[in-house]
Amino acid sequence: MSIISLDLVSQKQKKLEKEQFLSDEPIKPEEVAYYAECKQYYDITKMPLISISDEIFKNDIKLTSSTLKFAIDVDYSEFVLQNFLNKICNMLDIDIDDIDIKKIQKGSVSIEMEIFKKIDSKLQKIKILYKSLTNKVRKKLGQLKIFFMFMGDITSLNKKQQFRNAIKLHPEWNLTYAIGHTYWKGALNDDIDRGNQPYYCPVGWKRYALYVTDKFREKFTGWCKCYHGTKFSYGLSILLCGLKPADLAQHGSGIYATPSIIYACHPRYSEIKRIETPEQKNVFKSGEYIQFVLECRVHPTNIKKIAEETLNAGGSTIDSNISNNDIEWVIDDQTKEIVDFNDPDASIICTGLMIRVTDNHPGLLSESDWWFKSHLCNRKTCCCLGIDLDELKRQKETTHTCNIMYE
Repeated sequence: MSIISLDLVSQKQKKLEKEQFLSDEPIKPEEVAYYAECKQYYDITKMPLISISDEIFKNDIKLTSSTLKFAIDVDYSEFVLQNFLNKICNMLDIDIDDIDIKKIQKGSVSIEMEIFKKIDSKLQKIKILYKSLTNKVRKKLGQLKIFFMFMGDITSLNKKQQFRNAIKLHPEWNLTYAIGHTYWKGALNDDIDRGNQPYYCPVGWKRYALYVTDKFREKFTGWCKCYHGTKFSYGLSILLCGLKPADLAQHGSGIYATPSIIYACHPRYSEIKRIETPEQKNVFKSGEYIQFVLECRVHPTNIKKIAEETLNAGGSTIDSNISNNDIEWVIDDQTKEIVDFNDPDASIICTGLMIRVTDNHPGLLSESDWWFKSHLCNRKTCCCLGIDLDELKRQKETTHTCNIMYE
């Protein structure tokens, strides 16, 4: 592994050799552990895990540094710095004259650099760069064996790694919701103030708690629980790295959430992923399919609207605890261009990752019957089914079964 840190000033007139920037400073143990988890993400997705500092999308904050940091799965002896920079600058549309390399560390290869050093609008430039990182670009970065990329103020990354080292996921709050585990019927009444909305048992799911604040009870007294479906890669980054990247899909006049995890796990909202590769099976020991849903908290004053379902479920019951007419919440996005669930000052905050692993496609579960009476399609840009819809219907008609794995 190589770690490269770049700080952008004029390098155009000279050939760059890695030995000029090789640091004697060893990679810290918490960094090594963090990169190992990022490498797992890369092995599964074939794309780097990309992180940005929390300040990037706060317009009232001045960015003090604009660092790019890469962790690359190559042997240092085989790493050619000039070739790497030429490819990166071409791919990300960065002028090599705008880069100042800070240091290179051995391990894999770690490179740290500062970019846009001579440009006043660093914040805007970093935003534009982040938005340009489409899946196509990320796959190209993966082909360069980059498994981690960071943009922004480097102190933010250091804090994230330290938090992760101090157990970003709080295992004492990791719960399995099922009979014989954590389970209750009806709205939970445990004298904890969760706002003006009831909280029902998310049966069949396991919750991994996320560190948000040391004063959790104080912060979230009176906040309602809700759910937000998510993509496989997004959930995976949280599970492996405790990292919640800003979600580029959140635009418009509000964020959509729901008090029903049954509604949130419809494949239009929560991608269904088959566990196929050895790398995936190394993380998920049992089961054939997996889904992720974000568990969130929102203050009642930030719920702009409570509305009916939008999946054309008609008269079918989605969740026996919640009316179809009250199953979607529109959350105030505070006019932010991108809502970062990692921001403790956001109107909606992710406090846990919900995971469901099954031994067959979850569309065969009884609680998924309503899917087939609502909108369901084969278009991957709409419903991430993880299986051909006709094949799923055939399995359902021939009474194939599905069980939830609680390991």
